[in-house]
Amino acid sequence: MTDPKTLHEEDWTRTKASDSFYADSPRYPDIAGVITALAPKRLLDVGCGSGYLASLVKAGCPGVSMDGADISEVALKRAEKHFMRVWQVNLDVAPLPAESAAYDTAVCTEVLEHLYDPGHALAEICRCLAPGGKLVVTVPNMLFWRYRLQLLLGVVPSPVSDPRHLHVFTPGLLSGVICGAGFKVERILGHGVRFRTLARSWPGLFSDVLIGIAVKHG
Repeated sequence: MTDPKTLHEEDWTRTKASDSFYADSPRYPDIAGVITALAPKRLLDVGCGSGYLASLVKAGCPGVSMDGADISEVALKRAEKHFMRVWQVNLDVAPLPAESAAYDTAVCTEVLEHLYDPGHALAEICRCLAPGGKLVVTVPNMLFWRYRLQLLLGVVPSPVSDPRHLHVFTPGLLSGVICGAGFKVERILGHGVRFRTLARSWPGLFSDVLIGIAVKHG
């Protein structure tokens, strides 16, 4: 049986061998815009990958100090240039090495669906945030209209068919796991290319990616 670390190392060695994998997707600038609007000063990126999203955030907030964590050593070697510190950690079996209450902002993009225990990861992120700190988290949205149509046609949507995905999320499920880890959800947004306004207003139906913004209870 292949372990999660090996799966992700293979992913970063093959599919994500170049950051052009991200450059072709408009959702990353969209997510970076949500983060930079929070004006972070000290940011923790959990599941930082190669640091592509961090580079976009840095461009919008030049003074931000960032640390990153990821399960993949291959990804972290590329990410080092974007962060003050990086840690290799499997959040299913270990805590984050970061200090408690050390950050005003945390980012967790396209991570929770890969974990056995998303609540544990979010609780660790909550520990690392100062009271009032903000969290931005993204996950695939199982209620996206195209996925609903695929199910009606007998096609398994990608959030379920991807062998690396252990969980699926809806706006309600995402809000529940965030709140259970010590946060208050402020907004659930969506990203959309063709229907941008609709995706932001009705993410449950018109967005394939959910963007949750939450605050740590003070």
